[in-house]
Amino acid sequence: MLKIKQVGKFESGNKPLIVGLPGMGGVAYIVTNHIIASTSSKLVAEFYMYSYPPQININNGTATLLKAVLYDTPIGLVLAANAQPTTSEAQNEFCDNILEFLCKNGLDKVIATAAYVVGNVSSKRNVYVTGNSEKLINEFLKLDVQLLKSGVVSGINGAIVGWASYYDIPAVVLLSETWESIVQVDEFDYRAAKHVLTILGKYLNYEMDTSALDSMADHVESKVIELVTKSLKQFGIKKVSKDIM
Repeated sequence: MLKIKQVGKFESGNKPLIVGLPGMGGVAYIVTNHIIASTSSKLVAEFYMYSYPPQININNGTATLLKAVLYDTPIGLVLAANAQPTTSEAQNEFCDNILEFLCKNGLDKVIATAAYVVGNVSSKRNVYVTGNSEKLINEFLKLDVQLLKSGVVSGINGAIVGWASYYDIPAVVLLSETWESIVQVDEFDYRAAKHVLTILGKYLNYEMDTSALDSMADHVESKVIELVTKSLKQFGIKKVSKDIM
């Protein structure tokens, strides 16, 4: 069951819903939280689910339940959370209930974000797109985005595109190449998130400052390369290939 607490007025019309809940490499999570933090955003709704773990998170002495949040920003409504519901049924229910709620407010487009995990990456990460609307997909293909021709996008960041079809809402998901080694050591791929933010900025005609993500990406990648190097040396490999990343 999803419980909705609306805390501010907003209109969904003419603004896309940008979705980014925690997933592999933290890519989607970084995207939505960066938009919220770097724009004049306003919290407009909170979403509580019985399927979230029965616990409170404590920050500077203040306790809160796990929840998803909806912010109204200059470039769209942004749906973020610190966790995804724990069961498949709950994730589908979440997508269904969120879209039903926003449809009543005139929602007409969904742009979800996610990671595309690969073994080797370069500093310029490819971004892929798939969705339920050929027109919307083609709009992104004009922005140096590649078509994802097959595969599976799991979790809410993917399923919400499918549920958008039920409500006749055009929807896509943007997936940025994410280094497998970063995912394996449970770090955030800030560079992958930056590339998604760049595409979103172009599409929505809004310039976002993503420079802070570069130094965080450098730090994480250096740390992971060091860990990979140590691991390879255990197998007698003394020099790490430049193609490792």
